[in-house]
Formats: sequence, C-alpha cells, structure tokens
Amino acid sequence: MSVPLHPFPAPGGLLPWATSNQGDYFLWNTTGPGPDDWTVTVASRNGGWWHYTGGAVQFLADLISGALELWELPSVRPRVEAF
Repeated sequence: MSVPLHPFPAPGGLLPWATSNQGDYFLWNTTGPGPDDWTVTVASRNGGWWHYTGGAVQFLADLISGALELWELPSVRPRVEAF
C-alpha cells in the first residue's frame, strides 16, 4: 500500500520525533507556517496510519490519560512503583 505522504524537508513532510517499544512511529506533519501549527501523524507497526489534530504534548497527555482512541496502538497503563 502506498501512503501519499513525504518525508521532511518536503513541504508538509513528515518528521519523526518518537517510536514506541512495539515499533510504532510518531511523526510531526509539518504542514503549516511553523512548529506550533504541526500536528501528529501515527504510523502503527501494523501498517495503519492516522492523524491526531493536536500537537505532540497534547497527544502524549491524551495517550497516557486514556482519552485517546488507540486505534492500533498498544494500551498505556502508567503505574507508580515505590522504591
């Protein structure tokens, strides 16, 4: 399957900023006048792609809080451990 997206520095290109332990990629979609306008694109290890309409910090907050629909991402269950 061909994905009609291009890597950065192409205009509107995708710029990777993180990966998961399971092989998912998190990228900035660089469409917009500057980094404050960039949104998140997720490339799942299973070949699925989807776009999150917010920025990276909000994406991570929603992912950890459980507010984000995970689509093909593994669930995140944060836990606090005493040392």
